[in-house]
Amino acid sequence: MHLKEQIQSRHRDEIAERFPNLTPVLRIDSDNGLALDGSSTAGWQAAQPRPKMLQDYSATAATQALIENNLAWANGEAEKLGFAFAYFMLPTVCNQRCFGCFMGQDKHRLPPQLVGAFPSPMEISEVCGFLRDHGAKAVVYGGGGELFTWKGAFDFVEAVRSHGLRTVIFTNGTLLNREDVNRLNALDATLIISLRDSVETLHNAAVGRNGFVASIQTIDYAIEAGFHSSDRLAVEIPVTRSNEQRVLSDFLPAMRVMGIVPLIEEYILLSTSPEEQLRCHSFRESRAFFRKLRQKDESFGISWQVKFGQRIIAQPQCQRPLYSFAVFPNGDIMDCPSHSVRYGNIKQQRLRDIIYSPKFKSALKNFSVCACSVFFTECDSDIPQELPERLGCTI
Repeated sequence: MHLKEQIQSRHRDEIAERFPNLTPVLRIDSDNGLALDGSSTAGWQAAQPRPKMLQDYSATAATQALIENNLAWANGEAEKLGFAFAYFMLPTVCNQRCFGCFMGQDKHRLPPQLVGAFPSPMEISEVCGFLRDHGAKAVVYGGGGELFTWKGAFDFVEAVRSHGLRTVIFTNGTLLNREDVNRLNALDATLIISLRDSVETLHNAAVGRNGFVASIQTIDYAIEAGFHSSDRLAVEIPVTRSNEQRVLSDFLPAMRVMGIVPLIEEYILLSTSPEEQLRCHSFRESRAFFRKLRQKDESFGISWQVKFGQRIIAQPQCQRPLYSFAVFPNGDIMDCPSHSVRYGNIKQQRLRDIIYSPKFKSALKNFSVCACSVFFTECDSDIPQELPERLGCTI
C-alpha cells in the first residue's frame, strides 16, 4: 500500500471511531483538518421530493394559516391571535467570536435590549402560558451568546417543557457532551447547530476558536440520539463569497444524505463592519447562488421554488413578526431578534395587553420585508429602492 493510501486509511479509521454516524460525509485533510465531504453522495436520491422542514421552526402551510388569521385579526375579522413560537433572547455570554455576529458579540457591542437579567420563573410562566393559549408549540432560544455557557440552561429548557412547550435551541454545540444531548432529546428539544465553514481550519478562523471538531461531535451525538429522524436537527451556515462553493459541493450534499435540515442563509448584516459586508453576497450574487442551490437539490430529487425575499434555503421570505415575537432581558417585547419594533415591556405591562394593543395591530397591518440582509430578487428591478446603509455595498 502506498503512503498516501496508508494515510487515507488511517484517517478513515479515525473518523469511524470518533464520528461513527457521520463517517460517510467526513474526511481528514492533512493541511486543513476535518471537513465535510460531499463526494460520496453522488447518485443519492431523496425518498420524497419535498425538503425536510425543522420541527417548530420552519415556515410551513400551518405558518401561512397563522399569518392569514393574524392579519384578519388586525382587520377586525378574527377574534384571537395565533403564534408559532416566541424568542427568548437571553443575556448569555459566548465562547466564540464569530465573524459578522449580527448581535455584535464579536465587537463587544451588544444591543441595549440584551442588557438585563435572566427571566424569572414568573416571566417564563407568563410567556409560556400566553403562547400555549395561542396555539404555540415552542420557545426559541436566541440571544447574544451560547446557551450552554449559562449554568441555568437545562433548568430553562425543563421549565419550558413543564409548561407544555418545546425549546428550539441555536447553539454552536461545543459545550455539549453525549449525556447532554440525550438529556435534550428526552425534553424533545430541537437543535440548530452553527457552522461557519465546512472545513476545520476555515471554520475555526471564522469563529475565533478551535471549535469545529466539537461542533461536529455534537452533530454526531444528535444523530445517534435520533434528532434527525424526527426533524429536530438542523445545521446553519451563513454563506459568503469564500465558502459558497464548499456549501454547494460539500455542506448541502452532506446534510441531505444524513437527513439533517440544512439552514443555508444569507448573512444578517446587522453589526457588521464594511469589510465584513464586502465578504457577503451582493443581490446579484445571491440571485445566482439560490438558483445553484435549487439546481443542486434537484439533482437529489428535492424540489422547492425560489421566491422574492427568500434568505434561507427552501424557506419563504421572513415574515416572523406576523406569527412570533421576541422577549428581551430588559423586558422589551419586540418584533424579532433583529430588534426593529418595540411593542412594550413585560416588566411594566401584562404580555397579553402588549400583544393585544393598537401598536401590535398597526405593526401587523404595516408589515413589509425587513432589509436586514441581502435576499433573493428575480431581477435588478426587484432590488428595493431604499436600503439601509449597511446594504449599500451589496447592490
